[in-house]
Amino acid sequence: MESEHNKKESAKILIVDDLSMNVKILENIIQAEGYEPLCALSVQEALEIMNKTMPQLILSDFSMPGMNGLEFCRLLKSNPRTREIPFIFITVADSSEEKKAAFSAGAVDFIPKPFERIEVVMRVNNHLNIYRIKQEMQDYNRMMHKMVDEQKKQMEKERENLLLALTKIIERRNPNMSHRLERVGYNCRILAQGLQLVREYENLITDEFVETIGTAARLHDIGNIVMPDALVLNEALSEEERREAVKRHTEDGAAILEEISEGNHSSRFLDMAILIAKYHHANWDGTGYPENAKEEGIPLAARITAVINDFDSLFVGYHCESPYSVEESVQIINRRSGTFYDPGIVDVFNKVVKQLQTD
Repeated sequence: MESEHNKKESAKILIVDDLSMNVKILENIIQAEGYEPLCALSVQEALEIMNKTMPQLILSDFSMPGMNGLEFCRLLKSNPRTREIPFIFITVADSSEEKKAAFSAGAVDFIPKPFERIEVVMRVNNHLNIYRIKQEMQDYNRMMHKMVDEQKKQMEKERENLLLALTKIIERRNPNMSHRLERVGYNCRILAQGLQLVREYENLITDEFVETIGTAARLHDIGNIVMPDALVLNEALSEEERREAVKRHTEDGAAILEEISEGNHSSRFLDMAILIAKYHHANWDGTGYPENAKEEGIPLAARITAVINDFDSLFVGYHCESPYSVEESVQIINRRSGTFYDPGIVDVFNKVVKQLQTD
């Protein structure tokens, strides 16, 4: 642990008084106590010193030509960089009005003139100790916040890895799903990046949004994990059964993720994954699921995923007897623009389609 003597040596005390005799007296007291004095005969000189060396405490005269001590104190207390430095006035005057103005400006104490060595030393020591304790508490709080943030990030990553592991189970249940979820996540990220360059979306899609959707979109079909194999594999389903399966897996997927989210701290990744799972089969014209969700009422992440997910399903033949070519799949997406999909997103999809993974 650092010795008291070393602490005093490291503490710098700024002395500001237009009378050099007062400065010299305080300088001698400060030096004898083991602190490092910084001396100035005006506020302007004091500010120049502070630009180079920041003190841990300030002793300032009240009345000085040019900027006086009261104005100096107010100036320092208005600056976050110097706000916490203890400010003590040294003055002959002892009126209640003067003290009231000084404390209102942010001063912590007064030292009367002529100086009594013991009083100067006691007041300086007391306020330096208080300042050190405050600084140590702030450092401790910063360290604790950092530790908590790191723990949250670690928990978030572990939960994300667990959820992504569940998508592997979904892929294994259906041979057509091999690498599909990873591809959907990657392509959602590419489309989101393209949307960042469009004025309509630039304020809605941050870099963090782009990174998050790349992972969250991979969970869009997580509701399939609790569905019977016949529904997952689309084995001899009627159109009504197929619609019911689509509806059910969006509801089940959102419910699974909401249950995982419940009781945990807020997670951008999980919050987005819930919206995607619930709304990725909501149509732009309001005919999808959930019912009555349409246009901008559908979360943006889900609108992006809807285009990419359906595009992927078309060229791998996930919901049809045989796959379409990539070119045919693009044409189908465009025909559905304005009915199934956000037309603005489809416009950008057409511009980035060559960057999308299709194998």
